[in-house]
Amino acid sequence: AALFHLITHAYSKALLFLGSGSIIHSMETIVGYSPDKSQNLVFMGGLRKHIPITKTSFLVGTLSLCGIPPLGCFWSKDEILNDSWLYSPIFAIIAFSTAGLTAFYMFR
Repeated sequence: AALFHLITHAYSKALLFLGSGSIIHSMETIVGYSPDKSQNLVFMGGLRKHIPITKTSFLVGTLSLCGIPPLGCFWSKDEILNDSWLYSPIFAIIAFSTAGLTAFYMFR
């Protein structure tokens, strides 16, 4: 279960990092080639209509990291939470809490 979670988590995080690079690259056409401006969050408003594929990839990566079914991280988190409950209910409560906090801060 841990190796499966490592792989699914890595793919989901890689999707978010590649999306970040796509946003920085697409910002160069809007603000010109300037590392200070193309990576400044102040200038990044309203990009959803310009890069819908990147928006979708960010949404899929975020939903997967939050553990939403039927995406990959759901199945790996489900196995980890089930195994932790069988091992110790205290560990399971901590694991469920951290899974909830992850879902909260990913959509913040």
